[in-house]
Amino acid sequence: MSKKIIAIAALLMSVACFAQPQSSWTVFDIKNSDIIGNTILALAADAKQNKWVGTSQGLCKLSSKTWTDYAMFNDKLKGQFVNCLTVDKRNTLWIGTDDYGVIEFDGRQFTEHSQETRRLNMKFIRCITIDKNDVKWFGVTLGGIVRYDGNDWTKYTSADCGLTSDFILCISIDRRGRKWIGTNDGLCLYDDNRWISYTTKNSKLPDNIVPAIAIDKDDVKWLGTLSGLCRYDGNTWTTYNKDNSPLPGNQINALAFDQAGALWIATDNGIAVFDGERNWKTYTTANSPFPAKNVQTLVIDNQGNKWFGTDFQGLVRLSSNGVSGRVTDEQGNPQSGIKVACGNMEAETDDNGIYYLEVPTGTSASVRIADSDVSPTPAQHDVSQLRGFAFNQDFTVGSAMTAQGKSSEKVVVNPFLEQGYITITMESPTAEVEFVNAAGTSIRKIPQYQNGNRITISKMPKGMYTVYIRTAKGEKSIKFNLR
Repeated sequence: MSKKIIAIAALLMSVACFAQPQSSWTVFDIKNSDIIGNTILALAADAKQNKWVGTSQGLCKLSSKTWTDYAMFNDKLKGQFVNCLTVDKRNTLWIGTDDYGVIEFDGRQFTEHSQETRRLNMKFIRCITIDKNDVKWFGVTLGGIVRYDGNDWTKYTSADCGLTSDFILCISIDRRGRKWIGTNDGLCLYDDNRWISYTTKNSKLPDNIVPAIAIDKDDVKWLGTLSGLCRYDGNTWTTYNKDNSPLPGNQINALAFDQAGALWIATDNGIAVFDGERNWKTYTTANSPFPAKNVQTLVIDNQGNKWFGTDFQGLVRLSSNGVSGRVTDEQGNPQSGIKVACGNMEAETDDNGIYYLEVPTGTSASVRIADSDVSPTPAQHDVSQLRGFAFNQDFTVGSAMTAQGKSSEKVVVNPFLEQGYITITMESPTAEVEFVNAAGTSIRKIPQYQNGNRITISKMPKGMYTVYIRTAKGEKSIKFNLR
């Protein structure tokens, strides 16, 4: 039952609190750090926890707190648009540039694939994806796709295969090894034998420009388009946009799944997190410290930190994990104003019973109900190993009230007023229960109440009552308003 049904004079609800650790958001720009540019085009995190940052001014690396400008080691990375970055299983960095094609860096030596760049017209590399066999797939702006297996280079264009366009925006590979290719003229699928194309004309793809693709653990494809986010499970197309969801912007620039399975979405108006079913969380300039609207790229490192590349506002790190859930009563009704806590942070549920907490990376704690007004005490949710956004950390609370008094007996009254009864839970098997109205008149007494039995109250006069529960240990009482 909603706590609004029962007025208990002794219980006061505290003011809403939404704690957020100050260190959760960090912005790196040319004013406060040694990053080489404020427009971030590409991001990658390697096995040594280095963050590689591709900017409109070249390539740099953040290692712990130290920045390195790689124009010092390779002139071709100075003032160069670094469009994409990928790290292979040997921890080698693959760099996609505008003017110089593909550059490979093993941490000591740069390998410039200049001959192949000229021969295959591989300037303006837009994306680099590596399959399970360590084969590299390069998406080229106005140049189709190039495959490199370590020995041979093979080019695919719309003139000689089923590509709908040579303007390649992204490539993602599913667990069956099939390549899903986003272009400026639809979505293409290549299974190493045949090509299939999906456009707005032959499918429910919401837009033919597809800048981002992510594939979840169930092999479902999530497509970022200029007209929203699209889910495709092989049969059904489902589109999420600003009109039918909390998505803050319809232009989807990048997608990534965190280790908890939540989808992070970079848009032209901030960031969204989605559990793929019904739960969303958004970060925009209006509701968070996030400094920019247009988010170009994102990457999630092994520690669960989220890194966002923005237009003109630098690199942004979110070093916390989100925890969200819903608090309802036994009948599924949302409970607003319930305090939920993790460590020393607290938040209150909104009108829909939803709460949100930021949990710092490395936290060893549990999410719990911090409200002493609810009973019985719900279970806690462990978030000590959390490496992503944990939705559905739900709690079910009762509107039960703890009776007060000097007796050591624990007595809880469970009101089911809409159903017309209450129950009383106590340690003793029996008790005397007495109802006294606001005038102090006893209107009903049950000499031998059995623990847990229903007491029908539907025929009692409306008004404020004090219920006295007397056991061998003494007396306790509680007030409620029967409306």
